[in-house]
Amino acid sequence: MHNTDAVRDANRTGARKLIRGISPYAWSSLLLLWLVYALNANSRQLIFYVLPPITDEFHTSPAEMGLITGAVTAATGLIAIPAMLWADRGGRGWKRKYRHLPLVIGYVLFTFLTGFDMLTITLGGLLVLQLISHAIAGAAEAVEVTSAAEWWSRERRGFALGLHHTGFPWGTLIGGFIVAGLLGAYGASNWRLPFLLFPIPVIVVFAIYWRFATKQRYSAVVDHLDAVGETRPVDTELTEHTAANAGALMQCLRNPNISLVAVIGLFATVGYIGLSFWLPQYLAFVAEYDFARAAAFSVVFTVTGGLGMIAWGWISDRLGRKLSMIIVFLWLAVGFCLFSNSSSSVGWLIGVQLFTGLAINAPYTLVYAVAIDSTRPSATGVASSIVGGGLAIGGGAGPLLVGLLVDLGGGFTSVGGYHVALYVLAAMMLLAAVLAALFTRETTGWFRSRDRALVTARSCIPSDQAAVATSAH
Repeated sequence: MHNTDAVRDANRTGARKLIRGISPYAWSSLLLLWLVYALNANSRQLIFYVLPPITDEFHTSPAEMGLITGAVTAATGLIAIPAMLWADRGGRGWKRKYRHLPLVIGYVLFTFLTGFDMLTITLGGLLVLQLISHAIAGAAEAVEVTSAAEWWSRERRGFALGLHHTGFPWGTLIGGFIVAGLLGAYGASNWRLPFLLFPIPVIVVFAIYWRFATKQRYSAVVDHLDAVGETRPVDTELTEHTAANAGALMQCLRNPNISLVAVIGLFATVGYIGLSFWLPQYLAFVAEYDFARAAAFSVVFTVTGGLGMIAWGWISDRLGRKLSMIIVFLWLAVGFCLFSNSSSSVGWLIGVQLFTGLAINAPYTLVYAVAIDSTRPSATGVASSIVGGGLAIGGGAGPLLVGLLVDLGGGFTSVGGYHVALYVLAAMMLLAAVLAALFTRETTGWFRSRDRALVTARSCIPSDQAAVATSAH
């Protein structure tokens, strides 16, 4: 057995000189899963794009609107963990598509139903449909992130997940402009129209992904990784047979690099979704932009948001994921404070969004990568779903917290509450940086051998994964 391994390692070393780069199928999988994820992200952001006309139609207060958007965002974590336990039993790698499809059908259906007047004539009807849609979409996101990771090697995981997760900022940037265009063309009173049109691109994109994801193409990716001497994301056997995951949930919850990182992700999403709630309302009711213009100017930070995800994912592969998290959260604390002058000029509004955008989406890449790095391959889906649950709770708390603070500060048209909300968000980013520094351990890169914390490396990284990380770097 040892001789066989030695021969294979020698063959890999020699092959590195002959084969370079990344498999074309890995790139293709990333493109398709990017599109799938971008559409998923837009299904959840649609309600934020149309917040001002919803507020105008139903005459809601800031606290009420924060409660509603908070509830639907928190719902994204409602079934994520049990759904991923179920999805993991269906196979990994290319085979995830079989249990991915029912989830896509589910959230697309309820997003579509939100577009019917008769079903959303009351605020309660809108809330129920969005709760169900977000719950299913949250489970689908965990599958999409894990699928993207399983087409790429560990050595390039940060970069791959960073590029994949740009589907949120860049996908929602495109979606935000499309919705703004629809509102401008058909009037803000027709805010349900984007929900009706949503299924069209999803059906096209997922059909292409379904045809692409095959055993033959996945095997070609694995063969390429073997040839260049990189680490397989999943053992070949695990793509065909379900691995025992008994106890995987409790093992993940006991691991600070998963459970606490989920809490850190929660803070990140409080910031992101809180700002997504804060900005269009601030522009519409304080800066007095019309609703279509407020929707368009509320997504400028997503331009650099995608660049930041790619850059920090790439940096984390080399510098370290924990160290990257600390820097990113300190960056966000500064950025949120700068938003207090958003109404002073269009130039400032655009500039502060571009600056903050360089960090605002990066935590999602990093928390998923840390969690996947810190668990065994048979439990990657569970780890991803725990992180996804934390992100969902944070997404629910963000608009609820911001809405409450705006309400206490005098309501939608009073600037005081908006400023208090920004400073609270900034304080949470500082707290996230401290938690990452003291209670997590580095999983890869330059900082791994230099990391110090109040928790042991053994409690955060399984011994077999630690060996893989050491050999990879």
